[in-house]
Amino acid sequence: MASVDIWGFKVGLSTDGRKIWPKSIKREAVRRVRDEGCPVKLIADELGTRDFLVRKWIKLAETRAAHDGRERPKPFAAVQLAREPTHLAELHHDSGASGRHLVGGVCLEFPLSIGDAELAKLIRVAGQFS
Repeated sequence: MASVDIWGFKVGLSTDGRKIWPKSIKREAVRRVRDEGCPVKLIADELGTRDFLVRKWIKLAETRAAHDGRERPKPFAAVQLAREPTHLAELHHDSGASGRHLVGGVCLEFPLSIGDAELAKLIRVAGQFS
């Protein structure tokens, strides 16, 4: 079977010329995206493949890590809400009351009845767009 050398790894070629990606190169691609912050497009270009394939490897690695009991490092700090009502909550006791929080360039508006976990998730997602 023919092979090519990419990033110091031997990548096999099938009879129709497709690359047969070894696990070691997939792990290295995922590591470079996660740990070094390399753009997926850059990694795909270096490997001579399409970015959707690298994204697939990342998703599979995340799924595997979740099933292995390992947790992927979170890109944002955990949000802890005080149990005492905040100044904002004290001002609005009606059921339709809402709060606002600025995350980067994104202003979040949320009901004050939102749970801690849901609010933390909302802030984490908003942080990805700021």
